[in-house]
Amino acid sequence: MANNWNESINRLIRVFGGESESTLGASVFQSPSRVTSAELESFALSCYKHFVGKSWEAFGEENWSRPWALLHQRPHGSVPNILQEISSLSDPATALAASQLTENHDSPVEAAEALQAVFDSPEIQELRLYRAGDFEAITGLAIVALNQSNGAMVLVFLMD
Repeated sequence: MANNWNESINRLIRVFGGESESTLGASVFQSPSRVTSAELESFALSCYKHFVGKSWEAFGEENWSRPWALLHQRPHGSVPNILQEISSLSDPATALAASQLTENHDSPVEAAEALQAVFDSPEIQELRLYRAGDFEAITGLAIVALNQSNGAMVLVFLMD
């Protein structure tokens, strides 16, 4: 299982991109060490800040952190379905960004399959979806997950 799990993570990174400070687009982050459930949001926020890069300071932390909100937490014991979870978001701007994560990708099928392989895996023990952006021109989401070995993963996606 570990080999398939690592292959799935590598595919997600290949499809959406590794750690970056590009502000727009997508980026996948992994924790270098164990993260507890209580530390998960803090880790996710640090990834979000890293992804926003120089714009975090240029436009002000308050503009980037004010929109941040937990929109969905996968109930324990539920059947995982990341595509349904992101399409069911009730916040209109975040729902639009979530749809673009796959629909506007160069390879929509590959994007959907990469998301499912990681975030619907039995390796995921906790999954959260957060609203991200600046409430002005940029909107997006963060898919935040904790796996069985307490490794955290964050996929940040921002669009204008």
